[in-house]
Amino acid sequence: MTAVPERGTCLRLPLTDAPGDAAELRVLADVDRDLAPHAPTDRRWPLSLLPGACLVEVSLGSRLVLPGAWVRSGDVGTLPVTGRRRVRVEDLRMPAVVLGEGSEAVLAWGETVWPLPFDDSVAIPAVCRPDVHSLARLRRLALISLGRQEDVALTLWRDPSFEVPWHDVRLVRRARWWFAMAQVPSGMRYADAARAQGLDVGRFLAA
Repeated sequence: MTAVPERGTCLRLPLTDAPGDAAELRVLADVDRDLAPHAPTDRRWPLSLLPGACLVEVSLGSRLVLPGAWVRSGDVGTLPVTGRRRVRVEDLRMPAVVLGEGSEAVLAWGETVWPLPFDDSVAIPAVCRPDVHSLARLRRLALISLGRQEDVALTLWRDPSFEVPWHDVRLVRRARWWFAMAQVPSGMRYADAARAQGLDVGRFLAA
């Protein structure tokens, strides 16, 4: 198995086959190596659903294209390394997903858990559920985020009605609605959300 690059490692993520058409992928944290050893023991830990996943961000120049996405750890190490940039607490922007059904449904934003006021009549879109991306899907998501739908090889993804598989409530069409339903304070950053629930994101970067 390919080793997971160290936290802060930057790698080249080709977007298409065109020469020079690539984004930068930066490793923020590996679930098994960097996060799980610091999991709280007094509460439900949503990240336990993501073994073998690596938190990365994707950027193009100065533009942050994907602000935190879960990717298969074993895939990341297959990319060429281009450099290294230190990971700060504010860089650990974790995806948000919906767990559970009906009255048991919660918005799990990284480690934090926010109850949703739903009943059994509410259908949860698959794109709001947790999943770990392959590199191929990550490339397509980056192209969509850049507004380059025409460069996605799969025709279905170019259909305006296609529900993009973000697997991140922050990026879906009605993101604000989901966060409002969960009563997450408007404008709250992830580190502040974690702190509000008694969690210190900085512990992941201490070692």
